[in-house]
Amino acid sequence: MKFASSLSALLVLLPLISNVAALAVPDDAIVARAQQQQGAQQGAAAKAAAAKAAAASAAAAKAAAAKAAAAKGGKGAAAATTAAAAAATTAAAAAAPPAAAAATASNPQALQSSTTVDASVIQNTDDGQNPPVTGQTGADVSTNNFANLCALGLPKVPLTNGLQITTGSCNPIPIGNIPSVDNMPSSKFQSPKNLDTIASGQTFTITLATTGIQLGTFTNAQKTYFANPQKLNAQGQIIGHTHIVVESIDSLTTTKLTNPKNFVFFKGINGGQDASGNVEADVTGGLAPGAYRMCTIVSSQTHQPAIVPIAQHGSLDDCVYFTAAAGGAAAAGGAAAAGTAAAAGTAAAAGTAAAAGKAAAAGTAAAATGNAAAAGGQAAAAAATAAKGGNGAAAGTAAGAQAAAASAAAAKAAAAKAAAAKTAAAKTAAAKGGKTGGKRRTL
Repeated sequence: MKFASSLSALLVLLPLISNVAALAVPDDAIVARAQQQQGAQQGAAAKAAAAKAAAASAAAAKAAAAKAAAAKGGKGAAAATTAAAAAATTAAAAAAPPAAAAATASNPQALQSSTTVDASVIQNTDDGQNPPVTGQTGADVSTNNFANLCALGLPKVPLTNGLQITTGSCNPIPIGNIPSVDNMPSSKFQSPKNLDTIASGQTFTITLATTGIQLGTFTNAQKTYFANPQKLNAQGQIIGHTHIVVESIDSLTTTKLTNPKNFVFFKGINGGQDASGNVEADVTGGLAPGAYRMCTIVSSQTHQPAIVPIAQHGSLDDCVYFTAAAGGAAAAGGAAAAGTAAAAGTAAAAGTAAAAGKAAAAGTAAAATGNAAAAGGQAAAAAATAAKGGNGAAAGTAAGAQAAAASAAAAKAAAAKAAAAKTAAAKTAAAKGGKTGGKRRTL
């Protein structure tokens, strides 16, 4: 009987003991669930508190704006409203939980692997037309740094994606780091120099001096073209490389535009500058005879053109013009000298001919003057002879006057000669007497 009573009591107590054991030792799932619920409740409470604080700040800002508007009225009210709205936005942002931002700021790797634009790098420039400028175009404005710009052209315009797509593409990679004005690259060819003449068909070396950039970083242009932002070294200089391109042109004085798709030599320089700041490239086999333009293309490490901080600056690249000829500069110089000598010879011949012509003309003029003088002398002598005999004197005087009018300069000389002849004739007549005069009269 006692045993039966004890058994009954035990059967009654067993369920109670089980419940107590279950409450005293909860399993792991129950603990985890409880912790999760507690965390959620705390998070909700924190969010509610933050929202409440933000709402309170916004309400306070709104009230302040209302007071300011009432006090100032008109335009002043609008300005106050704008300021109050900005204050409300700032207050709300300050009240928001900063956990996510703190996590990314303390973890750069996570920041760079994020697929969203961090708020700290959002550009806030306007379109540049405030105030408007005549002839100036307004820029586009974006609230996310144009992060999804290339999505607008897909699939018609593919992503650049590290490839050299000849039909065009869209590159979503940012420009990257930009150097200071004291770290802008500069280039100058050392050889061939501008207007040099080199030997055609012979291997020659191009020497280029470059400063303001760290050359020697050259990525795979077939897979990483424009694939990285521009980077700077510890000295603030662009990390990259340079290229040399030679184009054939019609002449050194041509004004004809070139076709960028056509060139006779192209070389990417993947080495750094030597101790003198130079890099070199060999042109194996040389160039055909003709005229050429040679230029540099300074680039960042993934081949995009170097970007500098200001719009107004000198060229980062260099161009020179030169010629190639058989035998090089010596042969070209000899041909030029021969041409110069030929031209000089022609000029000398022309000068000799001109001098001979002048001399001949002077001789002809002198002969003409002499002939005129002789004619004048003859006429004067006839006039003197005729002066001795009656009516013949008048005829002689007329003849002498006509001869003097024909050549005034010659007449002076002839008159002198005639005077001498007259004196001599008078002396001869006086010596011979009347017989000479009678004979002349009979004739």
